[in-house]
Amino acid sequence: MSICLYIIDPEKYIEAGKVSEVKRTNTFIIEDCPALWELADSCAKLYNKLNFERRQAYIRYRRFEYPKHLYEKYAPLIGSATAQQIINKNNEAWRSFLALKRLEAEGKLPEHIKKISMPRYWKRNGKRELRIIVRKDCYKIDDEYIYLPRGLKLKYKGMLRWKGKQGRLEIVYDELDEVWRDFMAVEVEEPPARGGSKPLYIDLGVINLATIWFEGLKQPIAYSGKAVLSDWWYWTGKIAKEQSRLARVNRARTSKKLRKLYRIRQKRFRHAVNVMVKAIVEYAYKLGISKIILGRLGGVRSKSRNNSKANAMINNFWSFSYIIRRFKEKAEEYGMEVDEKSEYRTSSICPRCHSEDIITRGRLLKCLSCGLEANRDAAGVLNIGYLHGGSVNRVVAHPLLLRWNGMRWEPKRTVNNQSMKALEARISRL
Repeated sequence: MSICLYIIDPEKYIEAGKVSEVKRTNTFIIEDCPALWELADSCAKLYNKLNFERRQAYIRYRRFEYPKHLYEKYAPLIGSATAQQIINKNNEAWRSFLALKRLEAEGKLPEHIKKISMPRYWKRNGKRELRIIVRKDCYKIDDEYIYLPRGLKLKYKGMLRWKGKQGRLEIVYDELDEVWRDFMAVEVEEPPARGGSKPLYIDLGVINLATIWFEGLKQPIAYSGKAVLSDWWYWTGKIAKEQSRLARVNRARTSKKLRKLYRIRQKRFRHAVNVMVKAIVEYAYKLGISKIILGRLGGVRSKSRNNSKANAMINNFWSFSYIIRRFKEKAEEYGMEVDEKSEYRTSSICPRCHSEDIITRGRLLKCLSCGLEANRDAAGVLNIGYLHGGSVNRVVAHPLLLRWNGMRWEPKRTVNNQSMKALEARISRL
């Protein structure tokens, strides 16, 4: 069973007098079927041929007309509605590409986009990527089966997390896990906004993935990233060994095993992050908190460090954008707002007297003006709260530390009472 949740379009235009809706995606696995392979292969052929003609027209400055000849050729094979959906999918890709080119010409291209390329083909490692796109009114799903065009009735594994008006269905063959994954778009009613004005402050980092505090909380709560980082290094070592083996045996750069190792490392990290985000947002919801203020750390990747391990942590392990996105997605489910604020120098200012005359050593901070000694992450989240409207009544030296045990986040004292086992045994491969 595999259930993943993604927000594919977090914004929806709100019309006067109508309920606002947002889109979610149900992800599940369907059983294999020979007819699926034939249908997906024909869909990939149509997309690739269509994309080739559009690329040629763009390169040669020719106007591209509706591909009626391709539609007439593939409609009998995959169905007229599915053929139209494949053409629409390609149109979406090219509209995005042209929009980025216009932004580039105007000098308004986002900083994180360094290069704009034409939409690629549905190909990977010399093979066609098998995909099927089904129009929203051309399939049905119940508690056990999904009914697809061409008379296909297939069992599926998973649970439909979201209920609502169904949208387009995309079926993709995952060659690493050798399963067919379905991505079903669903329109659900947007939850009402939470009342009140009490905010929750979050300081993000590497050693502590997140440190949280709100007004009235006597002790900040920190989610230690040490166990997560240790697990990440463990799988990084396995990846390095496989890369070395490939270079030694046949000088190959990738393999199916190597891609699986990368996926395992990513899934294990994201699982820990998702459990953390879920716990924080649900905790905030129960407390009646209406807004989450996240410290936005800018320029952390722009600084080069002499320590290669530190560079690997910052550039590869620390998925800052993913953590931010998951907080926004989860908070939206509970009607809470997420606001990003700069946390520049918040870990280098005394949270009691706000003096900058401090010294730091590791994760500790000492103020030379008032003598306060505190954890830097605790000081950082308290300063974020102070700078954005919070009132700090009490400062503690150390936050309550929660550690990841592979399944859940628990207090340090609870984890220490457990018998130690091999890391690989304690945490499942997901």
